[in-house]
Amino acid sequence: MATESNSEARHPIRVVADRTGISTHVLRAWERRYGVVSPKRTDGGQRFYSDADIHRLSLLLRASLSGRSVGQLASLPTEELALIVAEDAALGLARPTESGSHLALALSSVRDLQPGRLQALLKRALLSLGTSAFLDDLLTPLLIEIGEEWHAGRLDIAHEHAASAAIEQLLGVLVQELDVLVDAPRVIIATPAGQRHSHGALMAAAAAAHDGWHVVWLGADLPAEQIAAAARRHGAVVVGLSVTTTEALDHLQTELTLLRRSLDATTPMYVGGAAGQSIGDVTGVSIARDLTHWRNALRTHAPASSVRSA
Repeated sequence: MATESNSEARHPIRVVADRTGISTHVLRAWERRYGVVSPKRTDGGQRFYSDADIHRLSLLLRASLSGRSVGQLASLPTEELALIVAEDAALGLARPTESGSHLALALSSVRDLQPGRLQALLKRALLSLGTSAFLDDLLTPLLIEIGEEWHAGRLDIAHEHAASAAIEQLLGVLVQELDVLVDAPRVIIATPAGQRHSHGALMAAAAAAHDGWHVVWLGADLPAEQIAAAARRHGAVVVGLSVTTTEALDHLQTELTLLRRSLDATTPMYVGGAAGQSIGDVTGVSIARDLTHWRNALRTHAPASSVRSA
């Protein structure tokens, strides 16, 4: 049971960042994406954290340093996180990462409208962090930050487009360069008609390729009939789509329904992305909440011998 001293929310986010080593950008992204802690908020929206929050965040960071995804750790109780950290320390598994520093530098490049510098930074980060941590702990919060700053008017359309182009180019190369087995199961990945942003789909493709899937990347803004035809041609085991907006929700739901009806009844169909959980109930379509959920879903549909372990 928490004592009064460690349950009282009295630390602003800058103090938390200093004490945990987690940048404010990463901390906000972890809260939005995974709900790692629930800070108190003032009427003006300022966050305040308790000693217990700081302790939990420190454990999350230390557990992630041994190679685990924050998405996999976020749902664990604090006591279990402490056990994981103790076990990793005893085995000497903890390793340093610099996801927070990489994120700060990447955001600076986006704000300075320097896509070349951004891509170079991301390439170095990929080598340093590895594919899973790069996608989960750097690229996911980076895209969230870019989206929020664009909606808040702190970035204009040129900044967003330049950053997206640099990120998508890097992800495309990453998907192509990841080696897979000859008999690897095939997954079709695309964005449906009306969905023009492809970075979410490419992240899903990179995650799948890293886990040993043969990715058939179709690109963005495809009609349902073409996605279904590609799935049949390639004998796809799974079809995955990414959606970033629900502005034309009726049209999107129609496309998803048509695709579901056009696929073999035994072919699982997943939808993820920034707006994935806002599409409503479409019969036969599963929602991939995040990359961790997507990876776990893929592992349930592939032969154990053909997919890499986590």
